Amino acid sequence: MLYQIYVTYIVPLTILIPVLIALKNYSFLTKPLKTIFWFLIFSGTANVINLILISTHHYTATLFHIYTIFEFLFISLFYSQFYSKKHQNIIYSIITGFTVLCIVNYLFIQNKIEFNTYTRPLEAIIIIIYSMLYILNQHNDEQNWSDYIYNWVNTGILLYFASCLFMFIFSNYLINAERSVTMAVWSAHDTLLVLQYILFAVGFYKCKTHRITSTY
Repeated sequence: MLYQIYVTYIVPLTILIPVLIALKNYSFLTKPLKTIFWFLIFSGTANVINLILISTHHYTATLFHIYTIFEFLFISLFYSQFYSKKHQNIIYSIITGFTVLCIVNYLFIQNKIEFNTYTRPLEAIIIIIYSMLYILNQHNDEQNWSDYIYNWVNTGILLYFASCLFMFIFSNYLINAERSVTMAVWSAHDTLLVLQYILFAVGFYKCKTHRITSTY
C-alpha cells in the first residue's frame, strides 16, 4: 500500500516542486534552464499518460520508446547550448542518429510490449558523457560550486542516469522477477528521480539570486 502511494502519487507530484519554482522565476531563466523546464513539463505530461494507461490495463512500453526520444532531445539541447556552433552541429547529428536508432529498434527489434533496453541504456551512456564533458570543461574558479546554477542541474542528470543505467538494461527481466525485487528496484529508481527534481529545483531557485555566466 505504501509502495503504491509512493510511486503513484508522491513521486509524480514531486515534479511540481521544480516546475512551480521555475514558473515563479521564469523571467530569470536562461535558455538552458528553460530547456530543462520544458523537459519537466513534457515529463510530467508523459507520466500522467503512463498512469492512465496503467489504470486502464494497457501496455506502456510504447510510451517508453517515445519518451526516450524526447528525453534525449531535451537533455541534448540543454548541453548543446554550452558549446560553439560547430560542436552544436555534432550534438544535433547525435540527436538525429539516436532518433533513427530508436525508431528502428521499436519497429524491427524490440516489439511493442518490450521496454527499450537497447536504446535507453545507450541514451544513458551518451548523457553521462555529456555530463562528464561538462564537468571537465569547467573553468570558472571565481564562484563556489554551489553558486553556479548549472552545476545543480548537471548533478541531477548525472546522478539519475549513472545510477539507473543497469536498471535500464535489465528492465525487461524485472517484469518476471519477484515482486519484492521489482518493488525495491523501482523504489530506488523513483527516489533517484525525486532527487533529480530537487536538484533541478535548487538550480531554478538560485537563478534569481545569482548571476549566470557560461563556462564555455
